[in-house]
Amino acid sequence: MRLVAHNEANEVEVARAGGIGLRRDYIGSPGLIDESPQAFYVDRLYPEARIDPHFHDVDQFQVVVAGHCRMGKKGAAPITFQYADAYTPYGPIVGGKEGFAFFTLRPVASGGFFAMPGNRHKMPGRAGRNIAGRLKITDPLPASGKTFRESLMNYADDGVMAMGLYFGPNACAEGPASTGGGQYYLVCDGALEVGDKRMARQSLIHVEPGEAAPSLCAGINGAAVMVLQFARPSVRPGSNPHALATRDPNDYVQRPEGSGR
Repeated sequence: MRLVAHNEANEVEVARAGGIGLRRDYIGSPGLIDESPQAFYVDRLYPEARIDPHFHDVDQFQVVVAGHCRMGKKGAAPITFQYADAYTPYGPIVGGKEGFAFFTLRPVASGGFFAMPGNRHKMPGRAGRNIAGRLKITDPLPASGKTFRESLMNYADDGVMAMGLYFGPNACAEGPASTGGGQYYLVCDGALEVGDKRMARQSLIHVEPGEAAPSLCAGINGAAVMVLQFARPSVRPGSNPHALATRDPNDYVQRPEGSGR
């Protein structure tokens, strides 16, 4: 299990055509590929920020945590997640006057992206799943010492799932069993205590496949946490971290801004 508090993430300022944004690297770094997970935060909190349509060669969750945007034809406000199978195009993502900020969470690193249109020939087949849902942070939290779980998407046969964990003040609970291809816990509101470490809002926990579920305790104000689980490795393209580790970095024509690659 890996715990990365919000203030431990490495912050990089990124100049873009529309404004100055930030990236916080929690686990790994965009533009670098290996067999390890990859998690980072992207701040595009400036007017009319935009990400054009594209796809990745890995499965991923994205979670909007600030601002407002449109993902394709649907609006996305905090805290909205989108899950996309590898080789599944999505976008554009278009922000409003205040822009938007989001987490990108992956079970294995990706070194870039493939813009659409123009790269359909690099898709090994038809597009896969593209699922969105939302964690409600405006509803009251449970009473002191109490917890509540909420399914945010239907549990898939290959293990993909999203769940909300709501903690009342000073409540404690174990997370769900890690039965898929690894999990992320994103603290969306309040704070957790995990062992002797405080995990405030926008902190991340990564749980390996099959690893014991973490024991979590909320602070005096409670907490709202999103749990996101990836698929177990299979023959589906982009789902097997061991196979993905052999990718050629030169295959990526487009790389993330600020990756230095």
